[in-house]
Amino acid sequence: MKEQLIDKNSSTRKAIRQINKLHGQSLIVVKNKNILEGILSSYDLRKAIINRKIFDKTIRKIYNKKPKYVFSDEVKKKFSDIYSKIKSLNFLPVIDRKTYKIIDILSYEKLKDFRSKSLKKINCSVVIMAGGIGTRLRPYTEVLPKPLLPINGKPTIRHILEKFSYHKPTNFFVIVNYKSEILKSYFSEIRDSFKVKIINENKSLGTAGGLYFLKNRVKNHFFLTNCDTIINANYHDILHFHLKENNDLTAVVAKKLFCIPYGIFKNDKKKLYFTEKPKFKFRVNVGLYLLNKNILNLLKRKQYLDFNTLLEKSLKKNKKVGYYEIKDRDWIDVGQMDKYKNFINKKI
Repeated sequence: MKEQLIDKNSSTRKAIRQINKLHGQSLIVVKNKNILEGILSSYDLRKAIINRKIFDKTIRKIYNKKPKYVFSDEVKKKFSDIYSKIKSLNFLPVIDRKTYKIIDILSYEKLKDFRSKSLKKINCSVVIMAGGIGTRLRPYTEVLPKPLLPINGKPTIRHILEKFSYHKPTNFFVIVNYKSEILKSYFSEIRDSFKVKIINENKSLGTAGGLYFLKNRVKNHFFLTNCDTIINANYHDILHFHLKENNDLTAVVAKKLFCIPYGIFKNDKKKLYFTEKPKFKFRVNVGLYLLNKNILNLLKRKQYLDFNTLLEKSLKKNKKVGYYEIKDRDWIDVGQMDKYKNFINKKI
């Protein structure tokens, strides 16, 4: 931690040398006994050079005096917010609420380790639907199945497996069809890291038809996820909500803002109204569900079935269906070409 700290009265020459040793990583500016004062980045130094402030004897006029930080007593409560900030900032100082003294520096890797130790077990199975053709991601999916397309150097499905693994599920079931041999080969390579049971569809059964094979394989409730949705959420909290509400099916949703890029006209009998580029918020389905085993009784035989049809059947049979809301920033959909390209090299 000391390597990343610099006193606010230090010279710019020392700051440049220190940042170079850290391969361009920002410094945390402190005073007295490691009390947080600000952040000094390479950008701050470049800006100072342009403005000719670099010739000042110290860094006092250069560094950012409004740094992002988290209080030590809020790390667990604000995990989602911290995770989002670290993805963009690379690190976040942890400070004491009373003294503002730096206690720790959270990095992306350290946060992942903290998360794995603090999250509770979910004690249920996880089912990943990985049999789709991936039409919207062609031509990439003509070479690789969608679950193996890389995000930040890892196959998409590996990210999904890792995020669930923090909660130590009892089993992973992966339902495959398209390019199944390639997927089976990949799971064979990672069998030491994840215990994955593969269910092979001989023909495409849609986004829910393959659940028919789970009737004698799951004991109670189970998570179901698409293979192109990556979610940073506390799965134990979702399970707790599902059980508390006594739901048969819980869908995970997020509020998403949609902007219409045109002016809209509407009228009633008395008046004409015009709104320029209106914005609307909807709760959208993020492709993650928690199901009770009794939902599988609605699948009478092995046949093509999409999840929206299964959801409609559940409602008609008076199954209790609810939703659990997460923040929009806590999930990404990489099932479409523009979105996939946007996240291909990003931390998630």
